[in-house]
Amino acid sequence: MDKRFIGIDIDRGWVRLAIAGYDTDGPQLLATDKRPWADPTELRQALRELTGDTRIYGDRLAAALPASAGFSRWLHYPFADPKKVEEALHLALTAQLPVADQGCLIVTHSRIPEEEGCRVAASAVPKEAIEDFLEPFEAEQIPLQLLDLAPFAMPQALAERCESAMVVLLREEETVIALLKQGHTADYRLFLQVPDGPERPAWLLQQSRMLQAQHRLSGLPLYLLGPQADQSLLEALRQQGQQGEIPEWTLEGQPVAAEFLPAVTLAWRALRSDREDGGNFRRGVFALKGGWAALKKKLVVAGAILSLTLLLAGASAWLGYAHKAQRAEALQQQLNNQFRSTLPEAQTIVDIPLQMRQAIAQLRSKGRLLGVGSNNAALAVLQEVSARMPKDIRVDIDHLNYGADGLRLEGSTDSYDDINRIARSLEQSPLFGEAQISDAKTSIDNQRISFRLNLTFSRGGNP
Repeated sequence: MDKRFIGIDIDRGWVRLAIAGYDTDGPQLLATDKRPWADPTELRQALRELTGDTRIYGDRLAAALPASAGFSRWLHYPFADPKKVEEALHLALTAQLPVADQGCLIVTHSRIPEEEGCRVAASAVPKEAIEDFLEPFEAEQIPLQLLDLAPFAMPQALAERCESAMVVLLREEETVIALLKQGHTADYRLFLQVPDGPERPAWLLQQSRMLQAQHRLSGLPLYLLGPQADQSLLEALRQQGQQGEIPEWTLEGQPVAAEFLPAVTLAWRALRSDREDGGNFRRGVFALKGGWAALKKKLVVAGAILSLTLLLAGASAWLGYAHKAQRAEALQQQLNNQFRSTLPEAQTIVDIPLQMRQAIAQLRSKGRLLGVGSNNAALAVLQEVSARMPKDIRVDIDHLNYGADGLRLEGSTDSYDDINRIARSLEQSPLFGEAQISDAKTSIDNQRISFRLNLTFSRGGNP
């Protein structure tokens, strides 16, 4: 077991490390350790002490950028050819980024085949964020070979335990709730602040169920990782009907503490072959510089081959140009066809990227009106009101007014007691604060009680 696989988890105030090896019995966890840090100097010292004498041609180190460092998108393509996907990736992803793409590095995490084409998970991270993260490794000459994004690097180690699951990374810096499907991160939600104390289990359960509902799923197992995961949180989740679990890895026969599990999953990420799916921001200008010596001989051979290739360059220039021109024409035709199928109402084609961006901007504008993508948007609030309505009460809602501060409902029911029950039930929701009843009166025919109910958003549930 000479070669080691090292996972390094840098959290707020702590660096945690896990070392794994591989023998005839499969992957084995060898050690875990941690060090505190408060400033860049202490961070470099902690990394130096934890990694020790790493072997640049033997050990394989992996780390993960925090989810908040980048922008992730899932893109659908009508084709599955990896080369075509790479050619179209940059244009498709940059059209959805909230920042300029020139300052970002884009990587692909997974390509999942579908009935027609494939679904691609990709991320863009500002180069400045990558450079800041790598600075202590470069300063201490620590050969970090693999750098992924946290929501994609960590949950994949749980794929052998369950094909589909919810993974909650409870770190000091951030909380990530990820949906794991077929060994890949299918979706995730990022939270930089979460409720504390007894409110946290209910909040985690609500967010998990909302994410599952968006993918028409329910009842998935819940895995907890990170320093904020403990048995008391598991027990609180069980009391609310959710079976949670802290994944078990053993070291010398003893379970590994939950705070080390992100580092353990990164060590398992380092075990994976480079030929497998997975993003790595150690590329281009951020490629590991320590690999130059290993490439020196290959570059000499490549130089000789290049010299021979130049002798044939003149004869092949025209053929190459013709092939590229034909390919460009085919891609342009395919792009036109996709544009026509996506925007059939468009009468003319002038500038496809510009027209697509304008169409996306219009859809986003419509989405903002409906609150699409917001956890407490109009659709989510309506779903919460519907879920909180007592099932044994007959109520008719005649008017609904949704605003930034709250929600006003006007309707009718059978009795004044029913109105009070509705108000009390809605006040139990974490989205709402106070529920005020006004204008409750008997209808002209004395058959129904009309009412007006004003609901204010709570501080934690305010859009």
